[in-house]
Amino acid sequence: MTFPDSSSQLLSPVDHTVPKVYFTFYLSFLLKDPQAGVESIQKGLTTLINRVPFLAKDVAPSHVENHDNVHCIQPPSTKSQSIPMLRIRHHLNESVRSMLATASCTGVEDLQYSEQYAPLPTVMDPQESQPILRFVANVMVDGVILSLSFNHMAADGTGIGNILELLAECCRNERKHLGPQRFDLKLRRQLSSPSCVAGKQPLKTFWETYTPEEPFHCLEQDTWSTATASMASELNTFRFKCPTRKIKILKDICTSVLLSHPEEDNMLSKELRHFVSSNDVLTALLSICLQQTRTAEAALHDDHDYTVAFVANLRSRMRPPWPEHYIGVLLTMELVSQSELTNFVDETKVAIVASELGFDKDELVQITNLSMNMRKKLQAIDDDYVRGLLAHMQKQRDWGQMNIKGGDFSYSSIRHLKVHDLDWGPSLGKVTGFRLYFGLLEEFCLLLPADQTGDWDMQISLRSSHQRALMENRLFRWATGD
Repeated sequence: MTFPDSSSQLLSPVDHTVPKVYFTFYLSFLLKDPQAGVESIQKGLTTLINRVPFLAKDVAPSHVENHDNVHCIQPPSTKSQSIPMLRIRHHLNESVRSMLATASCTGVEDLQYSEQYAPLPTVMDPQESQPILRFVANVMVDGVILSLSFNHMAADGTGIGNILELLAECCRNERKHLGPQRFDLKLRRQLSSPSCVAGKQPLKTFWETYTPEEPFHCLEQDTWSTATASMASELNTFRFKCPTRKIKILKDICTSVLLSHPEEDNMLSKELRHFVSSNDVLTALLSICLQQTRTAEAALHDDHDYTVAFVANLRSRMRPPWPEHYIGVLLTMELVSQSELTNFVDETKVAIVASELGFDKDELVQITNLSMNMRKKLQAIDDDYVRGLLAHMQKQRDWGQMNIKGGDFSYSSIRHLKVHDLDWGPSLGKVTGFRLYFGLLEEFCLLLPADQTGDWDMQISLRSSHQRALMENRLFRWATGD
């Protein structure tokens, strides 16, 4: 444990709410000259660290007077310094092209892939100083798989997307200004400052979405070292796509059966009463599919409740909006319980639409209501909400006991990341494939970056029996079929 000094900085309270784990992104490049690609990555990464030097630092347990279980950004430990920022591994009997088809796999296969190609394991000793991020360039006969492992306490998905944009710019050798990311640590300090929440009352509903318990029981002090292996034996990584056309159909159907009387609920303005997003309806549909695939015993009980949890990016919710280029964690988890859904469906409309299109009426009601209730939760997140959230966090003595809650089904989206659009320069071009490894939470679904097709690319961690049942589910087959 360290004591803060001029070379270190306390992580924000929001940074402390996420699991203390590493996520790994894999970016595949098909190349005629892999060596030239590696050299471009080496030069680009050197430029990136010169531009944003704190990325070469560590996240470490620290001590401050007013809070317990805090972490800070500090200079790298001797152990971290022994791990190069970029390692180069040669796999000259392996092909990038063949790897593109292995994204759906067993947990054991996914773990083996990670051990072979990732810079860092998913879980490291939480009591030790840990690197913020590390890279590996995996050189193959037909290209390079660039892998990036990042400490989730130092960055959320949007933040890592910002780093990838910067790295691509550096690989293009574009000599732009230093960029707003150099202010990242200053922004992080502001989130811990009383001035950020001046005049705001702590959020009274805080404990509805946060918990003092470690949400990942496999990460507790006596089990963290075996967490990935134990979960790999239980969970598969299942990747699938939903065509944009199908999601648009579903969104239009759900919108058409919404109640058209906004005065019945002043939370719905005239402009918003008909609005559910594609993300809303897809999350709702998949949740209902997953609920239907649960055990037959549970499905027999009509009163069986379930909770859907989904990540909300808070940057745009603040006034003025928090800078989109912010790398640190600025998210919360919203939860919607099936038993507490407000009805937004016009029963007359839904009966007609379901009959005309061959949908099950009850399923359509469930999807629409779940979608609209999730939308309402998001609409309620405004500047007062976010600053009330921060005010509550700042007052907590123990920052290790304010963890975001998951649900029966949990969702996070990085669909907005520009992974497939980035130009990495003449030696690398554009990314051919994207993969993400995280296998610690059952029925955790990630919406992956949109590719050029615009289809909804997703992956979920679940048990093999549930995966088989999901693939056979009628609703799921409709949503994923052409």
